[in-house]
Amino acid sequence: MQDKPCPKCEILPSFPEGRVDVVIFSSVDFLLQKVAKLLSDEGFLFSLLQSQIIIPKTNFGELINRLSGHPFSEAEKEELKMGYLHEGENLLNVISRLRPLKIYLEILKYSEYLDILSNLRLTVHFQPVVDLKKKKVYGFECLIRGVRGNGEILSPAYLFEAARATDTLFYLDRACRETAIKTAAVKGLKGYKVFINFLPTVIYDPAFCLQSTVKWAYQLEWNPEHLVFEVVETEKVKDFYHLANILDYYRENGFKTALDDVGTGYSSIDALIKLKPDFVKLGKELVEDIDKSDIKRDLMKAVVKALHPHGIKVIAEGVERVEELRFLLEAGVDFAQGFLFARPNPEPIYELDLDFLS
Repeated sequence: MQDKPCPKCEILPSFPEGRVDVVIFSSVDFLLQKVAKLLSDEGFLFSLLQSQIIIPKTNFGELINRLSGHPFSEAEKEELKMGYLHEGENLLNVISRLRPLKIYLEILKYSEYLDILSNLRLTVHFQPVVDLKKKKVYGFECLIRGVRGNGEILSPAYLFEAARATDTLFYLDRACRETAIKTAAVKGLKGYKVFINFLPTVIYDPAFCLQSTVKWAYQLEWNPEHLVFEVVETEKVKDFYHLANILDYYRENGFKTALDDVGTGYSSIDALIKLKPDFVKLGKELVEDIDKSDIKRDLMKAVVKALHPHGIKVIAEGVERVEELRFLLEAGVDFAQGFLFARPNPEPIYELDLDFLS
């Protein structure tokens, strides 16, 4: 399988090195006039031509930094589109690099994140998934962390906040999938189920966007049935037809699929009916204190009873108390994960003390 180049996936937002011609576009005349005045006040030389401003031979990063001190509204930041040209390039070349001012301002804020992403300084922590019937580790969920230049670990919450702000979710999501596949192979997890998260909203064509993920899985000689691709933010999915196409693509290549955090959103039941994953993960909101809630207990039993006849296995997430676990066992839940068993760890924990399951 050969990778196809994709500009959206391959070009991270960045500031060019050296001095370039900066081009600013807007269809709003008064906004261009406002920018022209700010540039004049800042001492930049420029040309104003219809719907664009051209600033020759300037430092792009310095320009953005200077503009960051001015009071643009959120709408103005979105409307103003900026790009750059290296010497000798045609004006059409700027189109592939054209981004809103808002994105470039976020680059200033999240430069550390973009450095991590561009250098793929990502690592994986593993949380065991326990087989409640066999009383042993069944698999591991791969949880991505960022790594600063000094080795400090950064949370996934920061990574995905920065990715959304800089419009790089597609790139981060792909890098996370590939890092998980590679790291799990290095850690010797090929005899276990390995759960790998992905965001379906960043995949517009599975055959196009997932080709490198599939390539790495086969290149590293994974048995595809041991890799489970897990839809995160299931409750936010609006286009079930698109998600079904993604899951079908994974299944056609031999992989397993899972829906994450089912039970936390109103769309989840509809998702189950339409998508028929191999696994369903019930979120902490449903599992927490389930032994104290009649409604939660009845809902858990109903979900298990509805899914098992269709061959769908149930995983309870966020298990922290033995009392919760006892009810999950009684309800027929297949697998569980949570702090009761182990916290995410950079080294997979293969053996757990599971005597309390007896």
